[in-house]
Amino acid sequence: MRTQGEVHTGVDYCQALSDASVDAVSICLPHYLHAPVAIEAAEAGKHILCEKPIAGSLQETDRMIEAAERAGVVLMVAENVRFNPLFHQVRALLQGGVIGRPALIQVARQAYLTRSFLEERPWFLDARAAAGGIMMSGGIHDLETMRMLIGEVESVYALQARRRFVEMEGDDTSVALVRFHDGTVGTLVESLIMKSLTTAAGSEVHTLRIDGDLGSLSVEDGETIRLFSERSDLLLGGALTQHEIHVPGADTFVLEVEHFVQAVQTGREPVTSGRSQRRPLEIVLAAYQSMASGWSVTLPCA
Repeated sequence: MRTQGEVHTGVDYCQALSDASVDAVSICLPHYLHAPVAIEAAEAGKHILCEKPIAGSLQETDRMIEAAERAGVVLMVAENVRFNPLFHQVRALLQGGVIGRPALIQVARQAYLTRSFLEERPWFLDARAAAGGIMMSGGIHDLETMRMLIGEVESVYALQARRRFVEMEGDDTSVALVRFHDGTVGTLVESLIMKSLTTAAGSEVHTLRIDGDLGSLSVEDGETIRLFSERSDLLLGGALTQHEIHVPGADTFVLEVEHFVQAVQTGREPVTSGRSQRRPLEIVLAAYQSMASGWSVTLPCA
């Protein structure tokens, strides 16, 4: 690449940007390349689907948004959690008051730094290229899930654990305590050192639990919501019962691409527009600021 070093894609991306038959591009590059390539794409009149995080800094993000608006093209971030039917079902249950007012949300991402990272994505180990570590690459997903389910974040306090993987410059394990504007508190655990038969084989384990004043719900397998509620209309025989709600799996990547195409065709702003996805980046950067300072960081109003 002209400004950030060579991009080994086999094909010069500039060829796509100069091709009049190309209407849109999907940016699946290391995080530090998102902004410069997206800005060039916008200036070339191409609609943009950019992998998360939108960029490594708020300044780069703002330049991307401005370039897209100036060119009149769609800028959408490929944040697939927003298209997950499971989370939409969880949100519907919360809005329906099945557990009352949420008080605590707990999210954990269990993963292990397998050989594939070292061999296939060495840039991920570079703190500059990856714009951080696991809190950036995984936490940005999970913080967006929290926003989707609970609402806007007021403050964040984060800690980085001692690194196990010396090959990785960024955090391989970090924890955040999040306070939402409605008073709900959240805990977030992001780790690449949680080894099990599942994670050692390369898959991640995601868990979600939300507790309220009338009950609790949890998700552990990605398709089943387990609900305990003291609401009278959900009691069976007057007794507390576990309800299991199965949500068929869906390819969220296909759903996000379909949404992008619709946005391009209709001109409507996508759900995960550049402006909407600036916020989760702001929260992650606040978490890193907290790790460095040792203080809780209050975010500006969204």
